[in-house]
Amino acid sequence: MDRQRAGFNLEDETIDLEELTSIKSKGNLTKEQIKKVDIEAEKLGFISRQPKKRRKKSPYTAQFGGKCREGMKELFQDIAERMDLYDTKTLELAILALIEKQGFEDLLEQYKNLVK
Repeated sequence: MDRQRAGFNLEDETIDLEELTSIKSKGNLTKEQIKKVDIEAEKLGFISRQPKKRRKKSPYTAQFGGKCREGMKELFQDIAERMDLYDTKTLELAILALIEKQGFEDLLEQYKNLVK
């Protein structure tokens, strides 16, 4: 079986180098635009060889675990990513919001002492 590669068929087209060099780099795109470009590229078979990075390693050391509904963990991580925060900081802000919403003044002081 002959396994010859298909050509690019560029004989009939001219390549405009000005157009290629004027394309904006990924550095000028928003995170959301980069994500869309990456998704479309993957659909076409272009897969990044770079390791996927979410965020820097968290400096928090105490463990906190619990079960949640399917997809809730990903939703929580998406919220943290949009806020450009660690998951742990996002959790702390969520706890603060609950304390304030419920009017738990006694727990507010405890919260403030913990996050100094």
